[in-house]
Amino acid sequence: MALSRRDRIRLKTQLIEALANPEWTWDRTNVLLSEFGFGSLSDDRFAPSIAEMITDATDEVVVEMYSVVMDVDADEVQEAVAIGADDGNWKRGYARVFLSHSALHKQFVGEVASELAVVGIHGFVAHDAMEYSKPWQIQIEQALRTMQAFVALVHPEVNQSAWCQQEIGWALGRRVPLYVLRLGADPAGFIGRDQWPSAASQTPKQVAATIAGWVTRLPDLGPSVFEGLLEALRSAQNYMDAGATAERIEALGSLEEDQLAAIDHVWWTNDQLYGGVLPSRAMQRVYASHSRAWPPPKPDPSRTQPEEEPF
Repeated sequence: MALSRRDRIRLKTQLIEALANPEWTWDRTNVLLSEFGFGSLSDDRFAPSIAEMITDATDEVVVEMYSVVMDVDADEVQEAVAIGADDGNWKRGYARVFLSHSALHKQFVGEVASELAVVGIHGFVAHDAMEYSKPWQIQIEQALRTMQAFVALVHPEVNQSAWCQQEIGWALGRRVPLYVLRLGADPAGFIGRDQWPSAASQTPKQVAATIAGWVTRLPDLGPSVFEGLLEALRSAQNYMDAGATAERIEALGSLEEDQLAAIDHVWWTNDQLYGGVLPSRAMQRVYASHSRAWPPPKPDPSRTQPEEEPF
């Protein structure tokens, strides 16, 4: 993996700082430098410093040396660099979910991804999300390194696909949140040990709703997805925008009690919400599916009034 100039400088700087630590004695540092072909440090004031020695080091050497000095696996270094890099093919601000699938069903999965985008989730679909000017395998590996969650859409062809199995293995190795939907076949291998739900008769919209519901329950992703939609609800400037956002919230499926309470609070703050047919219609369905009374209770004005100062 090629490092960006920014990442190369960052890794080299951290290397130099780490080697200045007393635990890296003169002898120990010379062993390290010699191992990587940089020679040895010298008392001669005109001799090159560590910074000068590693100036022309290749990216592979920088990563490997960093992994030795910091006592971490080289793959972890590359992963950290990738996550801190530019968004690449991911949509900025969206939850990053890799959708592993058979190429025979890419149209179906592409429709699933389109539905997920409505609720702030970027479902990475190989071929659809990639740039044609860049090698496709590199882009897939970049997406696997930087994904925040992984979903396997198991059509019958997936179990025979070497590429899908490698993607699943990558997700298991990175230990990212993983979810599986059975679309006509039971998953093979390590992920087959769990009883995953079947979505064989579901439409792309229904599959997307199932995935979105799972993502919103993830501690690291769910709050950001929901908060983005809640803010869009709060700041809607017209009935159409308010209705579209309410429908996106409906598409999330099951909501937690604190999320419903947050909607209770927001609903009466914007007349585009409580005064609009479209948002009211969608949100009424949400409340009905959670066995909650509609409309949400109006806030008590007396509780918002400041207490009077005693005489």
